[in-house]
Amino acid sequence: MIRPATLRLAAALCLVVAALLPPATAQTAAPEPEKKPEPTTLFGWRVGGLFDVDLPRFDPPGTFRVQFNPRFGDLIRRDYIRVPTGVRWALNDRTELYGEAEAFATHGLANNTSDGYGIGELRFGGRYLYRNFPWRDYETSVGLNLEFPVGNPPRDLTDGRNHYSPYFITQRRLPRHPKWTVFSGLSADFVTDSAYAPLSLGRNSTKDHSVSLNSGAIYDLGQVKWTLQTTYTTTALAGLDEHFFTIRPSVLWWVPRKYTFNSKTQWIVGFGVRSTWGPDGYEFSTGTRVRAEITFRQAMRRIRESIDRVTQK
Repeated sequence: MIRPATLRLAAALCLVVAALLPPATAQTAAPEPEKKPEPTTLFGWRVGGLFDVDLPRFDPPGTFRVQFNPRFGDLIRRDYIRVPTGVRWALNDRTELYGEAEAFATHGLANNTSDGYGIGELRFGGRYLYRNFPWRDYETSVGLNLEFPVGNPPRDLTDGRNHYSPYFITQRRLPRHPKWTVFSGLSADFVTDSAYAPLSLGRNSTKDHSVSLNSGAIYDLGQVKWTLQTTYTTTALAGLDEHFFTIRPSVLWWVPRKYTFNSKTQWIVGFGVRSTWGPDGYEFSTGTRVRAEITFRQAMRRIRESIDRVTQK
């Protein structure tokens, strides 16, 4: 049974999101000055395990971006390797949708080969961007993320619960220090049991609905970006006395194309550490990530170039 406090929290967040969404009968605003395209090192999406925030930065309208995130660390830590693969579609300059599948496969380097292969989790979401809100030079996005376990996932791949997570986040690039971006936001995570629950909650994991406050900063050097994310999470509004505090510094490197044989695919390599204080005590961990990104337009151009080379022979 859902507690009254949870219902009040859900209603409050729904009112916040509804208040920020554009009204259906809104008058046409004055056209905004045309912006220059963002650089290829645009950093607007989370890098799971290192930087878990979607910043209010979008691709040019119509961009269809494919992301491929092999977890090479699983070759040492797990009996299988996870390969999250997703797509992001910028419908226009303010709206974006995304979908991701958490694929997995036994890698054969461990004694246990019973995990097999398949898709263990599906994620969907969307977000809307507000420029110069709540003040000039600020950008804010509101969104909703959904997460569902599917198939026959390994026990430690998912917590076995459905997640419904509305959020908003605001960022500001400091005018006097253009390499610095600061951000803060509020999110909630409403959970329900699925057919797979419970699987693996893990250490210092929330056991019920929760609310999180996020803040941090990014130091952008172009190909290299230093990030810092701090998060306070509580389940107090769900009737539990759980409190968590996490600090995540990380560094992300947009690998220059000269190191990838001038490939159209953009490779991103990252390393970070995480410190968490929670009900289960202090926890420290490190993580590395490798991600490949390519837009649909780049993929089609690559296919056409390959066809042209074959036909010209």
